[in-house]
Amino acid sequence: MMEFMRSMAAGWVAKIFMGLLVLSFAVWGIADIFNGFGRGAVATVGETEIDVRDYQTELNMEVNALSNRLNQRFTIAQTAAFGLPNQVLGRMIGEATLNNLATDYNLGLSSAELAKTIAADPAFQNLGKFDRNYMTLVLRNVGTTEDRYVQQRQSLEVRKQLANGLTGLATVPHAALKVFNAFTFEKRDVDYLVLKEDALGEIAAPSDEALKTYFDEKKLSFRAPEYRTIDLVKLEPGDIADPEAVSDEDAKIFYETAASRFIQPEKRQIQQILFNSEDEAKAASQKLKEGVSFEDILTERNPTAEDADIGLLTKQEVTDPAASDAAFALEEGKVSDVVKGRFGHLLIRVSKIQASQAQPFEELKDLLKAEIAAERANGEVLDLFDNIEDERAGGSTLSEIANKFNLKLRKVTDISKAGELASGDKITDLPEQEKLLTSVFETEIDFEADPIDIGSTGFAWFQVADIKPSRDRTLDEVKADVATAWEKDERAKRNAALAGELLKQLKTGKSLADIASEKTLTVESAKDITRQAGGALPATAVEQAFAGPINHTSSAVAGSEQYVLSVTKITEPDFDPEALQLDALRKSLDANAGNDLLGQLSADIQRTVGISINQPLLNQVTSTSR
Repeated sequence: MMEFMRSMAAGWVAKIFMGLLVLSFAVWGIADIFNGFGRGAVATVGETEIDVRDYQTELNMEVNALSNRLNQRFTIAQTAAFGLPNQVLGRMIGEATLNNLATDYNLGLSSAELAKTIAADPAFQNLGKFDRNYMTLVLRNVGTTEDRYVQQRQSLEVRKQLANGLTGLATVPHAALKVFNAFTFEKRDVDYLVLKEDALGEIAAPSDEALKTYFDEKKLSFRAPEYRTIDLVKLEPGDIADPEAVSDEDAKIFYETAASRFIQPEKRQIQQILFNSEDEAKAASQKLKEGVSFEDILTERNPTAEDADIGLLTKQEVTDPAASDAAFALEEGKVSDVVKGRFGHLLIRVSKIQASQAQPFEELKDLLKAEIAAERANGEVLDLFDNIEDERAGGSTLSEIANKFNLKLRKVTDISKAGELASGDKITDLPEQEKLLTSVFETEIDFEADPIDIGSTGFAWFQVADIKPSRDRTLDEVKADVATAWEKDERAKRNAALAGELLKQLKTGKSLADIASEKTLTVESAKDITRQAGGALPATAVEQAFAGPINHTSSAVAGSEQYVLSVTKITEPDFDPEALQLDALRKSLDANAGNDLLGQLSADIQRTVGISINQPLLNQVTSTSR
């Protein structure tokens, strides 16, 4: 994971993106505030200092957001490896620069306008309107105060004024829009061959020497992970709910109090005939009044009775309100007057009425007791949590706690961080498994770790009982796995070699059809593909298809398949700068143009006023593990 993130942060595309991202956050972003780190300025822009506490706040927020996105808990020191602390500092320097400029221009925002802006923020809406108490709760949950938030929001709104005033009308030139239009909407036709590894047939098993050589080269792949053994106690309402403790009398009271829940509503078997016009429906209704049967009308219109029957339904299950009202106003066997329904004019007949009825208490008793017990348990969980924590503080083991409070003690032996047991089995039923195992592998033997929250209603406690360090396995331990991996790699290698051989033939003038005939393959075609929509072609093959001009040939790999392809047609898109399909692209490019201008302005201001960074203090913050 770390290597992947480093590689993503290293490319020039990523650097350009990060530059724009940092700048846009400086203009449009706002961060929440957490507890401080210390005192002093981590950086200074002109006369404006960036307080280390504010920097620590912003950095903690970004680390938490990254951890949540990747479902992996990172420390600040780990994120320094791919530049997150520097990105946060760059953003804050950008904000400070623009705040300085706004002050020079005497920009501001009235208290009334600021209050109006905050009240319109969707984050503080409760039941469709601004709720002051809800706002206080939201801010408390993210660790900030109302005063601090208002100050930051005011600075943000002033920066928006500045940005809109200086770069709000920035537009990308038509020439650039044309280039992006061609890149986005160009279409190509591609002929290709698919080489499947399974089609290679049997591959002879490797010699012992070849297998040993392969194992020595790939030994790290077969290394045994670190295993840990833990004791685990879980507390959720279901773990302490006791339906047998609920009396029949309590269940009866609950049944009578919530009687409406246990009543099966009236149902009606409904038939309908749909007419194209009101006059046609009225004519049929008149025939019924003259003695013609409903079945005769059906036969005239030539549907079957089954087609006319819409089912045994409750009033709420009839999707057409007019039909629903009419059907549930009829007596059994009667036909309605003409009803103007959602899709036309109707005649409706109710052939059967199933009366409303209540489910007997005896049928529901056990279910009601379980529900009452679960509700009582919800209220007892927090009290029991406090008792368990008191026992832990007094030195009790998890085994003693489980016995005392009649909870189940679960021992998980030799489990890896990925949830695999040393036996090879996979564990998937641990509470909050990923979060739990992450904490387990950050904890030493017998250390009293904090409990893990299970959703919003439960907790889990664990204690590490044993640690088996990661080690190199011997070939004899994993010989079957090594042989399987060798064959998989060998198939991929041979398939790639075959693709290379066929591509070479294609480049020297042989047609795909001739190659396919010789190799008993089928030439397939993909028409009008774009960079965003490749049809049956995988993304790797699409990328290669757009890597050259007409008649361009290439190969690509996707999973266990190799693709050998040739570009047979290129269709350049028309260019109309006002076309609706370019609207989103134009807005995005205009925004980038505005950011670029604002970035140049910020850089010039920074050169003029000067920037200084307190590197020792910055190092102190970024080396902190949380």
